Amino acid sequence: MHHNGAIHMSRIEIDYDKCVKDRFCIRACPYKLFADSGDGSPVLVENAEDLCIDCGHCLAVCPFGAIALNGVHQEELPDRAPSLDPSPESVEQLFTFRRSIRAYKKTPVERELLVKLAEIARFAPSAVNNQPVHWIMVDSKDVLTQIVSHTAAFMREQGVLPRLAEALDNGMDLILRDAPALAVAHAPSSALSPQVDCVIAATTMELAAASHGLGACWAGLLMRSANDCAPIRELLRLPEDHNAYAALMLGYPKLQYAKRPPRTPARITWI
Repeated sequence: MHHNGAIHMSRIEIDYDKCVKDRFCIRACPYKLFADSGDGSPVLVENAEDLCIDCGHCLAVCPFGAIALNGVHQEELPDRAPSLDPSPESVEQLFTFRRSIRAYKKTPVERELLVKLAEIARFAPSAVNNQPVHWIMVDSKDVLTQIVSHTAAFMREQGVLPRLAEALDNGMDLILRDAPALAVAHAPSSALSPQVDCVIAATTMELAAASHGLGACWAGLLMRSANDCAPIRELLRLPEDHNAYAALMLGYPKLQYAKRPPRTPARITWI
């Protein structure tokens, strides 16, 4: 079968003048929306437009730019730079020397850097590429202080970890550790997998932060109250149909760690 020009759908386009019949798009599509027409040329299966999850694998894998998705053509996308790929040893060091930082310098975190971290985190995987994650960035000292105060009060009311409120009464913040910035990942509660998606995105952000010299720590104490405490929801401006599912303290660390502390050996069951 021979095709001339391009097949246009409202979302997926195949330019047969550029296609070299390498079948890469057929093999890359996770939902098998491309089929072999018989001579190696890809054709779209029935209802491909409805089934497509916009993952962009077809767009990214074609070496000749024969695929366009939602009006985006390959020449508009950034090229991968193999020279920037970290070595396995570099990745291992970043992952295993990462520490949960609970002592921060007073230096503010640049908003440009916080935006950069959110830009990186948006490429984290999500269920069926739903991409439900939104971010709230808090770098106002006054708002951070209020969040800590309301968290302590809420936990005191609930009878949970009363020592945290007592510590705050004595001028010690054990909730956000006086971090100069807070990143909160939230998503529609109706999303397919909002908690997992937000946690994956926050993990991606945490590791990206480490690569930029920032320290991070999971704000688990805040998360115990964020969704159920009305004043905190109001301070965070959480939409009514959203919940917060992950939060990170962020800031420049006061201390640098020269060694990697021991951890429990990996527990593996072979099947």
